[in-house]
Amino acid sequence: MQIGQVLINLIKNAWEASCRNEQPAVNVTVGLDNFQRPQITVSDNGEGILPDVHKRIFIPFFTTKKNGSGIGLSICKQIVGAHGGNISVTSIPNEGSRFTIRL
Repeated sequence: MQIGQVLINLIKNAWEASCRNEQPAVNVTVGLDNFQRPQITVSDNGEGILPDVHKRIFIPFFTTKKNGSGIGLSICKQIVGAHGGNISVTSIPNEGSRFTIRL
């Protein structure tokens, strides 16, 4: 159930990042990584994450959203870690982001 909450948060964030595009896209893929561990990826074609923001997105209470609390991604990282996994992000400004969960 907790991993479900992580996915809801990531998908919601991806939609918010891409919804202003003419053709917004959010993709969720499930598979195995190179070590045959479960891997879930949430990607979007949104605004991306600026480099100076990228290193702080998992810090509690850090947010770039006007009405954000800054706890969503921090909690996602804690939940994934509690399940023995990790979460990472790659992003290109103005092209999109990709969050990858490995369990």
